[in-house]
Amino acid sequence: MIEKMAIKIINQMEIEKIISKSSCEYYEYALIGMVEHAITVGSMLLLGMIFRQFLPTICFIVFFLSLRKRTGGFHANKFWQCYLGTVITYIAVMQIVPMICIKQPIMYGLLFFAITLICIIGTINHPNIDMSKSELQESKKAARLVVLMEAMIIAVLFYLKADILYIGYMSVAIILCAFLMCLAKFLKQEVCVK
Repeated sequence: MIEKMAIKIINQMEIEKIISKSSCEYYEYALIGMVEHAITVGSMLLLGMIFRQFLPTICFIVFFLSLRKRTGGFHANKFWQCYLGTVITYIAVMQIVPMICIKQPIMYGLLFFAITLICIIGTINHPNIDMSKSELQESKKAARLVVLMEAMIIAVLFYLKADILYIGYMSVAIILCAFLMCLAKFLKQEVCVK
């Protein structure tokens, strides 16, 4: 459905001479990606409102998407699989975070392990992205910087005795990114750069 809608919009833009015929495929890909992203993030925000966790959800989304964009990790083959997986995973996150906040040593231990993993691995070079050696190095560098910045934010919030629920959502975002990287490696969703 999303693809059909995007194709109609792009075809209309080409008929109106807004874009050239040769660039239609690029615009179609970009539009589909933006719509899918908006649906996914919108659904997570809606879940946050339904479960009365709207602000923690925003914290999770900011931390998760900032890092995930640079680390990569497991990818589903189709949008509906990705969407369903994201919704189910986020519902699980909302159930797990309050429990893990009670056992803070476990949360911080998992967080430390996740940060270490991300610093070691850096980025998963997924076959659909297929980065060059220099792009992969830049992505790894960016992933390491982002995870260290997010860790510093969590450390400052901990020092300032901020609400543990917010820290929990931020921590689980990092832990989930590390888990998705390991899952991609386990399922061999990675291209080796020569």
